[in-house]
Amino acid sequence: MVYHVGNMALREVQEVFRGKVNDVIVCQDVANGGKTYYTVLAVHERGTAKRLLGLYHAGGERAKETFVADFTWKDSYLMVFDYVRERPLDAFFSSEIFTLQECELLCQNLTVECLAGGTPYPVLYLQLLQDQIHIARDKNVYLGCCIDLKQLSPGIGERECATLCAQKIFALLGGFNSGRATSYKLLAKRAQKSGYQRFTDLYKDLKMASVPLQKEGIWQKVRRFFRYQQDRIFRLLLVTCVLLGLFALIMVVSQMIFSDVPFLRLFVNTFKQIGTESLLQ
Repeated sequence: MVYHVGNMALREVQEVFRGKVNDVIVCQDVANGGKTYYTVLAVHERGTAKRLLGLYHAGGERAKETFVADFTWKDSYLMVFDYVRERPLDAFFSSEIFTLQECELLCQNLTVECLAGGTPYPVLYLQLLQDQIHIARDKNVYLGCCIDLKQLSPGIGERECATLCAQKIFALLGGFNSGRATSYKLLAKRAQKSGYQRFTDLYKDLKMASVPLQKEGIWQKVRRFFRYQQDRIFRLLLVTCVLLGLFALIMVVSQMIFSDVPFLRLFVNTFKQIGTESLLQ
């Protein structure tokens, strides 16, 4: 199916999610060379579509800048977002983050993304709740829009979002030595009381309690190199094993056909004869 909106012709290339309230589809803009991809949120439940439309328009220009276009198609309301590469935090965290300092910096980036992104709080809450947190290779954090709107609640505000974000951060920091992580202790103490009212409070606490960044040691650099290059190293080892396997197979076949392995002649009796002169006489 191809959706026409503005100067774009969005052809479906992948259905990411299908639900009772909405679907999430990755589309390719075939009208502009087919090099640009978008994520389309297709809402086919009228009440949810009305609430979603109201949330984004009530958010003003900042909220409207978070999506590319919106339109109706048959009985559905569709919102077009820029496509972002999926690198889920829960899948890539252990391979990208090695130190407490890096974790705290990532948590600060997540807080800033929630604070400055412009996404309406009810939608932001679903992004956090449904683990639509992605990590870039530069340790930056961005939020995806592959969400199920069945749980959309217009009454969700900044307090609920900031508290949920703090819970996510608390879980990340808990993977390190909590006895030395001041930020972990601070979030734990705050969580036992009233949580966070605003993202700015959460960011200030993280900034204040974070461990100063330190220069990486040689061992950390070596670990990081092998973590980043593990796919390439695996492919290299795989190709090497295949080549060695083919070489062994050729030697076995040669032995069966010629009762000899021609390659080994290079290493056996190599200097018995030079030209027409025999060295054995």
